[in-house]
Amino acid sequence: MKLAISEVFYSIQGEGITSGYPAVFVRLGGCNLMCGGMGTQFDKQLHNNSTWRCDTIEVWMKSKVINVDEVLTKEEHRAIINGAHIIVTGGEPLIQQNALKSFIEYIDGLYKNVYIEIETNGTVKPSDYLTKRVDQWNCSPKIENSGNEKVMFYHKDVIKKLNKLNTIFKFVVSNYKDWEKISSLYMPLINKKKAWLMPSGENKDLLNESKQIVAEICKKNYIKYTNRLHIEIWNKKTGV
Repeated sequence: MKLAISEVFYSIQGEGITSGYPAVFVRLGGCNLMCGGMGTQFDKQLHNNSTWRCDTIEVWMKSKVINVDEVLTKEEHRAIINGAHIIVTGGEPLIQQNALKSFIEYIDGLYKNVYIEIETNGTVKPSDYLTKRVDQWNCSPKIENSGNEKVMFYHKDVIKKLNKLNTIFKFVVSNYKDWEKISSLYMPLINKKKAWLMPSGENKDLLNESKQIVAEICKKNYIKYTNRLHIEIWNKKTGV
């Protein structure tokens, strides 16, 4: 089996409950949403009333089809041997579920007890195999501030299924209006203890504009806050 791979690199997890953990990131190509609004992939501007854009568009839109046993380099295998998590991300990795199953089976054939995280936007229902094998789900559901239509980003059945698994829900927030929408759409569907709010921003300047607002929302509503370490450290979202 082959995977459409955009990039693979060894770093640390920058967001959520495993923030700070050494991790091998496997970024798959392709996505079923366009955060920033249709057109942002061409001009890098915000469209369709979006307040932020996906900061990995330029990466996941380009990919190379690779055999599952050729995805990782020696450095990445060494990291896994030494306890690094594997974080499968995108784009939206669940649009390649069959090939992803083959990749995980290949990893399990080499090593025991590799901790696997999958990052998803909560629009594609995971297969039975993945729900049993994946150790952690990092779900980042969207709202209108992503520039996508509700019919595209809001799938209650998928969110409810993920809520039954070992999942954290990371919501990108720019202002109080975003939290009101999140609270209305998603909080009735999930366990509040699994919710995290994350400030929007693809670089340090943009992050600094929103992180204090988000921290105050978290304090007021007793919701966990997650920073974006990779941006704080490297001022980059990807490849570091």
